[in-house]
Amino acid sequence: MFNTILEKLQESISSVQSTKEMLIRLIIGLAIFIVALLFKGKIAQFIVFIFNKTVLKKHQNGQKAISESLTKPLSYFLLIDAVYASTEIIAPSGEIRNPILFAVKLAFIITSAWFGIRLIGSDNFMLHDDSSQTKKTAVKFISNIMRGAIAIFAILLVLEQFGFSASKLFAALGLGGVAVAFACKDAVENMLSGFIIIFDKPFEVEDFIEVEGVSGTVEDIKIRTTRIRALDGSERVFPNTKMANAVVTNWTKISNRSVSATYGLTYSMTSNQVTQFTDALRKILTQTPEVDADGIRISFDSYGDSALEINAFFVIEEADINKFKSVLNNINLRIKDYVDSSDIEMAFNTHTVHIAKD
Repeated sequence: MFNTILEKLQESISSVQSTKEMLIRLIIGLAIFIVALLFKGKIAQFIVFIFNKTVLKKHQNGQKAISESLTKPLSYFLLIDAVYASTEIIAPSGEIRNPILFAVKLAFIITSAWFGIRLIGSDNFMLHDDSSQTKKTAVKFISNIMRGAIAIFAILLVLEQFGFSASKLFAALGLGGVAVAFACKDAVENMLSGFIIIFDKPFEVEDFIEVEGVSGTVEDIKIRTTRIRALDGSERVFPNTKMANAVVTNWTKISNRSVSATYGLTYSMTSNQVTQFTDALRKILTQTPEVDADGIRISFDSYGDSALEINAFFVIEEADINKFKSVLNNINLRIKDYVDSSDIEMAFNTHTVHIAKD
């Protein structure tokens, strides 16, 4: 049966003279394909290594970017090349050359676009470890646009290979220009809003913000949307137009956080005890290193419904929300310890009901 297959192959390929020659060509062609299939990754890594050491030997970030972005696309392109080489060996007269050559062209376009998209998306392409957050945000946004442009260009080239003229496609789009304009209106508005966000910088990637009742960390600013990782772990996606027009509180931009707290004492407390409590409160705040001592304001504010209300305003010089909460927690614990060890009584909401006799 195998001999029959060889004979039919030999007869179908005009330049092969015997079944023995056909067998040798099959073995060599399959060997090339198997080697490429098994070692395509290692071969691609070696080629990238040689390129980095000869062309980018003084640019470490460039070497990292090329290694991350080129190795995988190159490995698949090498496999397609191996298929082409195998078919050239098996059928040297070119009976199946055209379809394989067509596949190689498509592979070259796709892998080149793949490489370009991965390269531009690599953090090592334009960014360095000491890059500012503003630069990182701008570069990431622009890279998203560039990657989209590369993908569109690659699609047009692929369509060209199948006989669809790019100029005719654009002409067809021109005929329906009004419809396309309306369809793309939101996308264009979101992209322009993205540029406004990038260059006006109300917030940046990794900033902790609050918008429309959602608090979280900005994970990415894309062409159309801004993605926020909320405190509950969910990802919230906002159109850039909404983010550009919304009232955004950027907690990362602040250098400190102010606190206005009210402490209620029972009405049984004397004026001396009230003064004793305010002095102790001032001492606790003054002895807290993170509190701005010059900004402490403590006053007996009012006679509340259930308590003598003492207001304390102070500034904690911590921008990080977790550190701020930790400092505030320690202050409250020290106040609680003081109250427990003294004759000061904290009030809670109470109502005294007088029942009249019949």
